[in-house]
Amino acid sequence: MIKKSSQSLLARFVAWRGSDYVALIAGIGLLFALVLPTITSASIWFDEAFSSYITQFSFYDIARYTATDVHPPLYYWLLKAWESVFGYNSELAIRSMSLLFAAIATVFGFLLLRRLFGRKAAVLGLLFVVLSPVVVRYSAEARMYMVELTIILAATYTMVRALEQKKLGLWVVYGVLVGLGMWVHYFTALAWLAHWAWRLAVVYQLGVRGKAFAKRFFSKEWITAHVIAIAIFLPWIPFMLYQLGIVQSSGFWIGPVGVDTPVNYVTTMFYYLDHGEVKGWFALALSAVLAAFIVMAVRVYRSFDTQKRQSFLLILALAVVPVALLIIASLPPLRSSFVERYLIPSIVATMLLFGIVAAYGLTKYNVWQRIVAVGIVVALLAIGINNTYHYGNFNKNSDTHILTRQVVEGVNEKGEAGEPIIANSPWIFYEAVFYNSSEHPVYFIDADTDYWYGSLDMLKNNAMHKIVDVDAFIAEHPTIWYLGNTGDPEVTSERTDKWQALQTISTHDDIQNVNIYKATQYRTSAE
Repeated sequence: MIKKSSQSLLARFVAWRGSDYVALIAGIGLLFALVLPTITSASIWFDEAFSSYITQFSFYDIARYTATDVHPPLYYWLLKAWESVFGYNSELAIRSMSLLFAAIATVFGFLLLRRLFGRKAAVLGLLFVVLSPVVVRYSAEARMYMVELTIILAATYTMVRALEQKKLGLWVVYGVLVGLGMWVHYFTALAWLAHWAWRLAVVYQLGVRGKAFAKRFFSKEWITAHVIAIAIFLPWIPFMLYQLGIVQSSGFWIGPVGVDTPVNYVTTMFYYLDHGEVKGWFALALSAVLAAFIVMAVRVYRSFDTQKRQSFLLILALAVVPVALLIIASLPPLRSSFVERYLIPSIVATMLLFGIVAAYGLTKYNVWQRIVAVGIVVALLAIGINNTYHYGNFNKNSDTHILTRQVVEGVNEKGEAGEPIIANSPWIFYEAVFYNSSEHPVYFIDADTDYWYGSLDMLKNNAMHKIVDVDAFIAEHPTIWYLGNTGDPEVTSERTDKWQALQTISTHDDIQNVNIYKATQYRTSAE
């Protein structure tokens, strides 16, 4: 009797339209609960520091400076507007915009699955997306990835509605979103190409060939949307071509792709670990889950009618096509651009696929078996979330744990007010100047800075925090702190040979068990 009553209540709750809002609120609440407790724990690292530093300039200057870097300016414009309301000099202020967009992205992911596959798939997809370690990690980073994800999911949802309702206005919105996505991150193009690949597959499945195929594919609405997108992005295309040329001709920090690249992508997606770190039971569990998922996905796809098969292929295209294209685009003679965080939309699409397969592939099992199956996937993702907490802002590409804030805090504790901090490189300067204060202002030395990289144009063309005359500066500041990233006992240079080292503050990197980030206090003149 109790069992029947509970089942009846559950059925009524699921049938209640408001249950969608409850699920969304719960999902977003879970995301906030996972991200907010640690959103300020990690020190700002270079990419975030660049985002923060550039927002102090005008909207025009932001575009001018990012034009010589590697990204378009829309994210920085949005961040400038955000910081004008919530502040500039706290981790919470500059990172919280990413969390907001992550929440909006989950809403569009939920709406997309609900429209295509129903509520159960939408709820499960929402769960897996919110628990995605990569989503949790980059919801707490002041970069453009969550804005990019939001635009891609919003555009995909709009495209689905436009195809269903055949309204030109929706195609106009789709075109606007495609154009805006390119202003946020160039790799949104991979998602748009996934849309193209899916559209090709759908038209082909309809049995249309020859001229009829081209006419069906290049419909008036499709062309209109992309003309709008191109028109929106057109002013920035010359700068994009310049940036791509610089990257391809002069090199970049991203390593080459190899046979381990796809495996590393998968282990990062679930465990937030490189493939070499996934061993033993963890490797076996992930292999078993992936094998079961693939088998079940094939069965689910075969059980669908034509409409649902097309919908399944759309999510599959978003999950697979960008990854394949980026691998191909990273092969010689081109320079590699493959980094897992550039593929967050594909990772999210994979999580949505898991929701679809779980909703339809587990129907023949009893409720406890379903709970166990979903629970196993949740457990793997929970391990990954724990790893994101452990690694924080650890840069796996350079094997560096950024601890600039901790060193500056040490200077604040042990130094005297008025003693400036001089960064020994522009990269350290960007990270340190975020924590600039009147007690310990942060500077860099103009003569010691090579302005070859476009990301340093902001420093080259402005006098802020720049030491031009070192002798005059140290005459005013007989005691300074020299900040750097080094394995030596002290932070040194040819210039510091003339100064007297007083003490060194260092921070311990628990991940690599080393002391790298340091600041050495120097007396710059004899007393």
